Amino acid sequence: MYKEMVFEDLLSEIASSNMSADGGTVAALVGTLAASLGSKIANYTVTEGINEDYEVTLESVLENLLEIKEKLLDYSDKSSHYIGKFHSEEGVEKREEDIKKAAIISFNIAKLSYNILKNCFTLYKYGDPALRPETKITCYLAWAALNSAITLVNANLDQIDNGEEKANLLQDTIEFSNEANALIKKLKEEIHI
Repeated sequence: MYKEMVFEDLLSEIASSNMSADGGTVAALVGTLAASLGSKIANYTVTEGINEDYEVTLESVLENLLEIKEKLLDYSDKSSHYIGKFHSEEGVEKREEDIKKAAIISFNIAKLSYNILKNCFTLYKYGDPALRPETKITCYLAWAALNSAITLVNANLDQIDNGEEKANLLQDTIEFSNEANALIKKLKEEIHI
């Protein structure tokens, strides 16, 4: 749905009272922007032959970021699918199942955003030095997407009854958040974001 939209139409859809676009949609789209900007940095550096010693490394980063971008676009649609169902489902059991699915989608958005952040190290070290501000912007966008997605996981989990599945996802989220915070700390130290 969102893949084919013109940017202005996409912004209008997000701003509308229509509940199809939600925070998960926005988090995924912000992550998509981060992956796209990171891809640009890697692509430009390789195309211009700026750091030929690390061309293969940067091509790998480029491939990884393009794959992440496509997955995040898919998650933007999937997230909007479940938010629309929250407002139309009658049965509590079905609604709770949809909320769990939305939490898992948000968790996957966070993990993909984390992978963008990991690629920021390579982009900063081996990408065109003139594009280091863009590398930092890539990091900030990915960080925003990651934190937004984690916020949504927690919000969704708050809406469902306690159970083993909820406990497992909550534990995974806590462990993942700790790992992400360690990566952010390292990024702050090494590339000064």
